Amino acid sequence: MDLLTQEAGLVRGIWRKKSKEARVSPGSFLLLEFELSGRSELKSIRSAEALEAPVLLQGVALYSAFYVHELIERLLPIGLPFEPLFILYRWLISHLGGDVPVAPLLRRFELGLFEELGIQVNMGATSRGDALQPEQLYQLHQKFGLRPYYGEQPKVKPIVYLDGAAALAYAEGNWNNRHVLALAKELHRAWLDQALGAKPLKSRSLLPAKPYEGERLWHVPLFKLSDKL
Repeated sequence: MDLLTQEAGLVRGIWRKKSKEARVSPGSFLLLEFELSGRSELKSIRSAEALEAPVLLQGVALYSAFYVHELIERLLPIGLPFEPLFILYRWLISHLGGDVPVAPLLRRFELGLFEELGIQVNMGATSRGDALQPEQLYQLHQKFGLRPYYGEQPKVKPIVYLDGAAALAYAEGNWNNRHVLALAKELHRAWLDQALGAKPLKSRSLLPAKPYEGERLWHVPLFKLSDKL
C-alpha cells in the first residue's frame, strides 16, 4: 500500500490481513492512523484506525482523485515530509466530494505540488526580477522564465505567450477566471511533462480532454487578459 502521511510524506508498506479481516482493507479517501514498523523503505503496517468517515467520490471527481494519486506516486520521493501538501490533499479531497467545479481544484493542487517540489516558474516577475507590465507581451520558457517579447520570431519555442495581466492573475491564484484556468492548464501540463519524463499518466485518459482552441502566436498558445479586464 502507498500512504500519504503527514509526518513522513509518501510511505510504502505491506498490509498483512488477519484471517478474520480477509475482506477488510484500509480504503482510499479516508483519514487513518497507522502503526508502522521496519527500518527499510518498505514498512510493515501493523494496524490502521479510521479517524473520520470516508469521502465518497464518483464520476469525474473520482477520476480526478485517481489523477492526483498518480501524480503523488510518480513525483514524491519516499519518506520525506511534505506537510503543506498533505494539508492541501485533504482540502482537495473534501472539496471533490462537494458540488464545485473540478478544474480549479486540480490547478490549485498542482500548483501546491510544484511549489513543494520546486519545479514551478516564477509568474510574478520577469526572469531578471523586473515588475510585470499588464499590457506588455511576454514569452515564458521552462528554463528562462518570463521574458519581454517584442515581435521577433523566437529561436527557442516558448511554452506560451502571455501579457503581464494574465501572468499576474495566475500568480494571484485567480482560479475563477476561465482565461487564467486555460493558461494554468497549458503551463501545468508542460511542467508535469518535464517532471514525469517519457512515461505518460494513465489517469489522464479518464478525464475529459479538450485541447487549447484559442489564439496562437507562432503556433504557440497566446493568452491576453489586458483587453478582457
